[in-house]
Formats: sequence, structure tokens, C-alpha cells
Amino acid sequence: MRGKIIFIQVLFIALIASGCTNKTTSLNNSGNSGETTNPKGQTENNEVQTEKANPNDRTLVDFFLPAGSTARFRGEGNEFAKLDIDFAHPYENYVILHENNGGTVIRKIYKIEPNQITTLEQRPVDLHEDFPSLEEIEKMEPIGIYLKKPFEVGTTFDDWEIIETDVKVDTPFQKFDHALIIEQKGEGFVNRTYLVEGFGEVKRESIMDTVDPDEKYIVTSTLESVTKPE
Repeated sequence: MRGKIIFIQVLFIALIASGCTNKTTSLNNSGNSGETTNPKGQTENNEVQTEKANPNDRTLVDFFLPAGSTARFRGEGNEFAKLDIDFAHPYENYVILHENNGGTVIRKIYKIEPNQITTLEQRPVDLHEDFPSLEEIEKMEPIGIYLKKPFEVGTTFDDWEIIETDVKVDTPFQKFDHALIIEQKGEGFVNRTYLVEGFGEVKRESIMDTVDPDEKYIVTSTLESVTKPE
């Protein structure tokens, strides 16, 4: 069992983390003007109602929260599943995230391109380490693809695949419509990420085999609150 726990910790250091402290109040960004919110930042009916649009018209930068925002995720199944993610947009077409899972801060650097989001960096850093300069970032070689158009079932990038494009997902923060689900399969595990325009990731899920073929070990990180700059 200790080997299983070590495996889970390593998996979640690669998948989950986030950094920076100053947290303010949770805000609901349902995108519907004039809609009442309750103290938890949820809509009156606890569901985001949005018009269904062509998903391929979505701007890729909108799969991240605005600069200065913090997303807090509730973790279940593992101590490293609870995390904070801080968002920065220091240069045009680049997004930098700090993910803090309480044990490690992972810095992720993404480049926004017309038809895909490219991953340039994903490594542990000191929380107070300065961002790389634009010149340094422009010299980075891509290490993977985070998300790719067209947003259609069957689109693949690296070892990920879009498996659903228009689903509802319930989180402690609120309910969302029209989420994308991307999936990664490996020997003995399945990882899924749920993405919503205007927020980005709202849920992560890892499903791992156990010694009992009838049981699965499930670890989730689910959006609990969002803080945006005033």
C-alpha cells in the first residue's frame, strides 16, 4: 500500500499544485448579467445557463482565468489533491500558473497559439522565484500540448484525447454547462480533466487500478472557489 501512496503522490505532483497566498473572497462569474448570487457565489438555481455556441469559435486564452485570479480546489482521495492555482499573463500570448498542492509548487508556462495551447514548462519552483523574461520564454522548446482544436470527440494531442464536448459538470463552486472532457489513459490508470470556457480547469480526476479488480482508487480535485482581481 505504501508503494501505491508513493505512486499517487508522484502522479499528483505532475498533475496538481498551485502557489501564492493572498486569498480574498470567492466570486461567481456565471456570465449572466443581472443574475442573483448566494453567499457561496452560486447562481440562484446553482447552475450556469449559457447559450450553446460553436465550441471551435472559443478563444483559447479563455480556458484560463484572468491574470491575478486564484482558483481553489477541494481534494478528495489524497492529501495532494487539494490545491490552489494562481494565474498570471505577464506577456501577450503567454500564461503562467503556479499550482500549490501544500507540498510542492509547480510552475507551468503555456503559449497560446491559434489552434492549440502549447506547454513550455512544468517544473517545481520556489514560490517567490521571478518569472522568466520574455526573451527566456521565447527560447523555450515545447514539451507538450495542453489543449488543441478542433473541439470534437476524437481529437488527440500527445497522449490525451477529447472524449466529450458538451457535458454538465457539478462542482462545489457551481454547476457548469458545455464542458469539454479530455482523457489520458495509461497502464492501470485513467486521468480526466474537465474544462469550461471562462474558467479553464474545473475538475481533475484520476482513476487507478487496485489489487482488487472490482475496486478503483479515485482521486479528484474540484473547483471550490474563485478569487478575481477587482
